[in-house]
Amino acid sequence: MTGELRFDFALQEPALAIAPVFLVLKKTARAKLDVTRSFGDSSVRWRGPDALGIPEQSVLLALLSIGGQQTYSIDPNSAIGNKAKLLNQLSCEGPQSDVAVVIAHWRKIEIAAGYSAHSGTNITNIKLAVKRLAETTVWECRDGIEYQSRLLSWIRGNDNGVIIALNRRATDAIYGKQFIKISLCERNALPDESTKALHAYLSGSMRAGTTRCLTVSKLQAHIWSGEAAGSTHRSRDEKLRAALLAIGRLPAWRCVLLPRGQVDIRRINESTIERKTVENDRALKSIGNCETVPM
Repeated sequence: MTGELRFDFALQEPALAIAPVFLVLKKTARAKLDVTRSFGDSSVRWRGPDALGIPEQSVLLALLSIGGQQTYSIDPNSAIGNKAKLLNQLSCEGPQSDVAVVIAHWRKIEIAAGYSAHSGTNITNIKLAVKRLAETTVWECRDGIEYQSRLLSWIRGNDNGVIIALNRRATDAIYGKQFIKISLCERNALPDESTKALHAYLSGSMRAGTTRCLTVSKLQAHIWSGEAAGSTHRSRDEKLRAALLAIGRLPAWRCVLLPRGQVDIRRINESTIERKTVENDRALKSIGNCETVPM
């Protein structure tokens, strides 16, 4: 690969983009992951020994951003492809096409994932996040047939970086078959985990140029696990309102809080972003240029 990597967006497969797989977690022992959702004519289930948080989501989006700019792949029928096939448990009907491979330095992942400074602690946490992602199993049932794969597969890693194979759904997304585009420029400018989680969900569930009127409280299920009552419910609503206002300050979004706990959200087409107010133009400048890093 030649040229530079730009960490400005990631292409994610649609089912994972809208399912509550990545949530804001408590600072306690992690529960097991077990989420099932219907998508199109398929039922998709994500299972793993550890629940996945927003740091894991950031790392996955970073890997997808890097993988989408690389041209590395493995022929599943080759010798190394057979190894990747075993790691990834690829089980699709018919001839198998190439599997996307991501080759990345830890520092590149750190930057793409939105860490503001470089540190050994960050790299350690990123390695743990990649391992949690690699331990996550995806079950898909389509037309009465079940398929199984890993969310991603760790092929080889050391202190410098990691080589991973993506699963079929992720490979199809970054190769343009069906995908959701997540702006990492927007995400990495947001202030906290709950705001990033909400931005990811809205990016996956709203096309550019569309408007939705939603109940703020009903968004809680996309940010946190379990139902909340009393002061916890009120606290989550307050965090959601703050998150909506932060997203609304991004040039491509407009979020207006309404009476009776509702919010009007509009995702703006890129061609009309320049019509937004001067305040939002200032917000764009505050985000700054997407960081470009030589490979």
